[in-house]
Amino acid sequence: MINAITIIKKKQGLTYEKFQNYWKNEHAEIVTRSPLVGTYVQSHPIYSDKLTFEDTIDGIAEIWFDDTNAMRSLAATKEYKDIQDDEKVFIDGSAVRLIIAEDIITVEGDVSDYKLIIFINKSSNVELTDFRKELVDIASQYPKRNVNRMKVSLPKIAGYKGDKGPAWDAILTFWLDLEIDQQYIDDTVSYFSSVSGKTLGKFCNSIVVQQS
Repeated sequence: MINAITIIKKKQGLTYEKFQNYWKNEHAEIVTRSPLVGTYVQSHPIYSDKLTFEDTIDGIAEIWFDDTNAMRSLAATKEYKDIQDDEKVFIDGSAVRLIIAEDIITVEGDVSDYKLIIFINKSSNVELTDFRKELVDIASQYPKRNVNRMKVSLPKIAGYKGDKGPAWDAILTFWLDLEIDQQYIDDTVSYFSSVSGKTLGKFCNSIVVQQS
């Protein structure tokens, strides 16, 4: 299985409330019209006075496919064109980042409504293969405080070919059994700092739009 992870930013002029409402209701209905779309999950950042505000990412969409051929099959359909046309209503197209990744589950368990998502870029002095191995090892040893489930999403190596690689070298997802505070986010980011050059944490509501 591969995971098509789309990192999005809202269109300028939209409030966060209107952006999230349109994405969750109007756009989700268009995406799920296609029989080629299986599991589809949206992650909506939680904006709170108690959390550090970081506005470079306004949402994460994930769709799982059996392989890249299945993903290409969707891209060739009218339904996909409808999806792209509707994205122009609420998404800043210039800021969209697509990462084709493989998921590694490091903590087995049930999904929950709250997720902490950590975006990581490797340090410049670390080789990619070493970074990926070390990250999975560190994630596997992560102290599972309030974590129901955890995964490491690693971009496919093919995404590094050419001049421009993926926006992030890894995305960590923690399904939590409670709401968290900024200290929890900072502690988690710090735990993975030994392999990271740039790190960004997002606390999100997880919405399973469609499950297959």
